[in-house]
Amino acid sequence: MKDFLKDKKTVLNYIYIAVIFVSVLVMIILGLNFKSTRKEQTVPETATEKVELEKKENVKITVNVETIKDGLNNMGTLITQEYYFSQIATYTKDKKILNFINSTAGFTYSYDGSVTAGIDFEKVEIKKDENAKMIIVELPHSSIQTVNIDTSTFKVYSEKESLWNKIKLEDYNLSLGEFEEAAKKKALDNGILDKSDEQAKTLIVNFIQNFPNVSDYGIEVKFIKINQ
Repeated sequence: MKDFLKDKKTVLNYIYIAVIFVSVLVMIILGLNFKSTRKEQTVPETATEKVELEKKENVKITVNVETIKDGLNNMGTLITQEYYFSQIATYTKDKKILNFINSTAGFTYSYDGSVTAGIDFEKVEIKKDENAKMIIVELPHSSIQTVNIDTSTFKVYSEKESLWNKIKLEDYNLSLGEFEEAAKKKALDNGILDKSDEQAKTLIVNFIQNFPNVSDYGIEVKFIKINQ
């Protein structure tokens, strides 16, 4: 009887061990299956993110230079520098009387006015170097556009004439032409064209920088000789 009970107890122990082993095995299998299922569920999301990332990497931000060019061309001839002056000049007229007597007439006078310089923006050309990420602007140098004389400021300080050499209206008109040339030369001597070029360059760079996506590009402005 004791041997029978002992054998029965041994059998039960084996059964308990078997049950525990099977339970542990089932738990391991279920755990592996859970991880596999979770991994499968996350794969599509990861793949989607990867596709979106690839799309972002393949997007190229570009600038439409034709739009910029049209905007600059529409500005026409733009005055970028103005030189104001108040100047005194002397006009003289020499005349020979009877082919041997010299007679001189003239007057000293003054005018106020201005000289303007600018660039013909219709001749601006724009190129784009996508590899170097550069926008290259080519434009002509500045030129004198107008010489404006304020005739209301005309003053005569002194006049000299003789019976045979009178001052006439045409002399005043001639003096005005000489005065305009003198004012133009003075403006050139004061660097009006160089200042106009620099002002135009600043204006163009600021204009282009207002366009979308331009921040990814450098801007180079070149002054070139353009055939008329």
